[in-house]
Amino acid sequence: MKVALVGAELEENLGIRYMASSLEARGHQVQIIPFNSESDMEEVVRVVLSHSPELVGLSMVFTSRGREFCRLAEALRKGGYSGHLTAGGPFASFNCELLLRDFPAFDSIALGEGETLICNLAENLNDLSLIPGICYRRPDGSPALNPSTNEQDDLDRLPFPRRTTFHSYFGKPIASILTSRGCWRDCAFCSINAWYDRVGGKKFRIRSVDNIVSEMKELYDLHGVRIFNFQDDNFFLPDRSQALQRFESLRDKLAHEGVEDIAIAIKARPDSITRESISILDDLGLFRVFLGVENASENGLANLNRRQTVEQSLNALEILNDFDVHLAFNLLMFEPDTVMDDLLINLRFIERHLDNPFNFCRAEAHAGTGLEERLKAEGMLLGDYFGLDYRLKDPQCEAFHQVVNYAFFDRNFSDFGLHYFNMQVDFTYQLLRRFYPEVLSESLRGAVKSFIKETNLDTYKCLCQVYDFIESADPSNRLELQAFAADMRAVVDGRSRHLHSQGEKILNALNYAYDRRSQGSPGAWPARERAVEALQAGFASPYFGMGGPEQGAYTLRSTEASMGEADIFGLTPVPIPYHLFKSQLSRGAGR
Repeated sequence: MKVALVGAELEENLGIRYMASSLEARGHQVQIIPFNSESDMEEVVRVVLSHSPELVGLSMVFTSRGREFCRLAEALRKGGYSGHLTAGGPFASFNCELLLRDFPAFDSIALGEGETLICNLAENLNDLSLIPGICYRRPDGSPALNPSTNEQDDLDRLPFPRRTTFHSYFGKPIASILTSRGCWRDCAFCSINAWYDRVGGKKFRIRSVDNIVSEMKELYDLHGVRIFNFQDDNFFLPDRSQALQRFESLRDKLAHEGVEDIAIAIKARPDSITRESISILDDLGLFRVFLGVENASENGLANLNRRQTVEQSLNALEILNDFDVHLAFNLLMFEPDTVMDDLLINLRFIERHLDNPFNFCRAEAHAGTGLEERLKAEGMLLGDYFGLDYRLKDPQCEAFHQVVNYAFFDRNFSDFGLHYFNMQVDFTYQLLRRFYPEVLSESLRGAVKSFIKETNLDTYKCLCQVYDFIESADPSNRLELQAFAADMRAVVDGRSRHLHSQGEKILNALNYAYDRRSQGSPGAWPARERAVEALQAGFASPYFGMGGPEQGAYTLRSTEASMGEADIFGLTPVPIPYHLFKSQLSRGAGR
């Protein structure tokens, strides 16, 4: 049978790619069709119709894109597609009966993980009652729900996801990979527990180290992959000692197979981080950690059911910064029970952690989450299944959220948002540092680190302005709030454009350093030339503390003033090789 799988492919969509390889292993023909934005709709319809698959599957993972996928389903039918149209993913699964009721274009909705399910569907289209874990429309139009027979417990039995093309950084292909599925916690903003309650099976499952190594070696040898982006919700195991043993085994077996000189990116909870485990992962090539801090207030952490402490977050940040990796985190500063003191605590946390890229937002009540269940029970849930909404209980905190959500919308959430761009600059620097440390100078490092701090400091200062305004404002005065929000947005957007321009020049300098890697020894730019070129590029000066622009944090020296200086940052132009950094770190590890 011919099958088309449609979904976002901004990076490798492992869900679709696992389904593709499972279908192909059973003799089906599969085409993966990217649908990254609504502007792709016409092309997706054209490709589907030109290949005439009997089965089309839509990967409806995110609530924010739910309506787009529904419009795509309607466009496929309008274009003349008459085959079976199904959808899967958390958004589709939790809203399966509503989708079948409201959108006749869909024939069925998958409830759980897709590998076995899509194969069963492809082989039983004439009798959907035979397929476990699917919601479909009966002849009378009413929805039927077939119970699931549990998820795949033995992940080693799954074929590796289908690989086609790869993104690359500095000539190094990158691949996404999973070593586990699920999670052992029950955070209020996550739907994993509800997912497995619905479809059955173990809530948390892991692949064997041998199976992981086999996939990595295949990617390494056949496709030249050198950067591995681990997409696990938490790369660690619940037991710290078992996690350490697993990482040691992974390191040793990869080395035995000749998989060396790689870089890895992971996600982690703060309470999983230990110095011993990070040391092993550093040996593996750790260059990026997305850390689930989520909230800096103990009250906020409890309300989000994180089951971690602020002290654990602080400890994790200290350890990871000691290893000098690209460390980014998110703050769910707003949740239904947030009070002004919680916001102040989070502001203090930002103030003390300007070194690392971060973002902030509200905890959303997605379908299937504990937060949705709680708000529904309290009669606070607003909106519909395409975008559930709520208001914070404290009027001042709700006013604070509305102002910053409007003022920071582009900086936080747009495709080119400054906070994501901040992460990109550090990500790029750390990859160069892993693979080509000889091209980096201390001046370039200073530019990157200063840019991160300057961006974070600007966000912090603007948030403080909002806090001061809200603390003395009347939250019921809508006109005053709207006027202030509009003013703040103009300020934030203006500063974002300026900072983004600085970051672009730093990225250009990083790429320039890479391009010139074969043209000299470490520190190939003579110090005097580098000073002039850096200033012409508009590099920010290093961050010197919390004093603000009046104390020079944002001041750029002129080219003329720097002509006689050896280095505009006052630092050595000679880069520190990574092996030397590691040896210095190990000598200080006993402190």
